Amino acid sequence: MLNSSTMQRPLDRRTPDSLSPRRLAARVRLSLTLSLALSLALVLGCGPETVSDDKAEALEQILRAYLPVMSEGYATGNLEPLREYAVEKELSRMFKRISDLAAEGKTVEPELKSLTVEDIYLWGGGANAVVSTFEVWDLRVYASPSHALLAEETDQPNRVKYHIKRRAGRWEILNRELVQTIQQ
Repeated sequence: MLNSSTMQRPLDRRTPDSLSPRRLAARVRLSLTLSLALSLALVLGCGPETVSDDKAEALEQILRAYLPVMSEGYATGNLEPLREYAVEKELSRMFKRISDLAAEGKTVEPELKSLTVEDIYLWGGGANAVVSTFEVWDLRVYASPSHALLAEETDQPNRVKYHIKRRAGRWEILNRELVQTIQQ
């Protein structure tokens, strides 16, 4: 029977001091070559792209559509409607968070109050985006199954970063990352 420990390669525990001068020189050359290649890619136009008004509007629209559905997913535990907006990996992360809350006997009902797109970074021919937002939420935590209110936080400001990719003519949320909850 295979398990994860039998499938892993052993780590190379050699330190630069224990490498032969020849191997160390090869690693330094490789590092320099990769650094130079990345620098050239940025200089030659493979870096961030200008965001058109149409793309900025499309990205904001996908977030405005996604966030209420995400809120409903947290409240009900039904993530199926999110498949229209997010990839499986993001749905799995949400499912884990919801399952962890359920294991604690809690449900969360978030409500989006406002959304402001602060920054958009595009690359890869405009097919990849990182969108930084400022969001204000009302959060209510309830006991399951009694639905007794355990905690409430209104007007909670957050900075959030989304990784979004355009596939088959539509934008998909790859990842939603809470960067900062701003203390009031």
